[in-house]
Amino acid sequence: MRRYAIASALCVALCVTGATGCGGAESDESASAVPDGFRRIGGTPNGMLVAVPESWASMDLAAGDAERMIEDSGLSGPALEQARGSLKGLAANKAVYATDPASAEKSPNRFATNLNGFCQPSVGATAQALIDVAKSQLTELHAEVSEAAEVPLGGAQAVRIRYVLPLRGVKVRGTQYYVPSGRGTTCIVTLTTDLDGKDALFEQIAGTIRAI
Repeated sequence: MRRYAIASALCVALCVTGATGCGGAESDESASAVPDGFRRIGGTPNGMLVAVPESWASMDLAAGDAERMIEDSGLSGPALEQARGSLKGLAANKAVYATDPASAEKSPNRFATNLNGFCQPSVGATAQALIDVAKSQLTELHAEVSEAAEVPLGGAQAVRIRYVLPLRGVKVRGTQYYVPSGRGTTCIVTLTTDLDGKDALFEQIAGTIRAI
């Protein structure tokens, strides 16, 4: 089974902290009901749909927005180059990206709670195979995995992985969902924060993930 692009999905979190002013990447594709106060992002080019709070800024990296997002981030020097490399890695996978600008104000580290999602081929991948690969890659990144299990999601089965990852002195809490499409691909949605009390929100967002 192929190796998933987890490093880009994780590293982008700290690099673009507080980036705002991003345009929506909304889609009219049919899917499950969107919760009140949420809006749908993603679409056919991304291979997936997911809903985020209306207050979140979002970008469709399949639409070539990565460089504009980097320019709007206000970063410079090594941090700028790290952001460029991470976002371009996600853009190569036609990812969706969303961030909660208000969360950076609450964070002692100015870290913005965020989401990225993309789909990759996964022919023949079982839930245990997904877990094994994800845990291996997270361990390589010095993350501490607290949960790795198959869970029900939207009437189907998915894999959920929770971990804590040290990023430049910040302990980032991450939750990843691996959602098979049934058509030879798996969509990977990563939610990261350094704030307490986000599990319920992350679960609500996860309930809207659909591979298309």
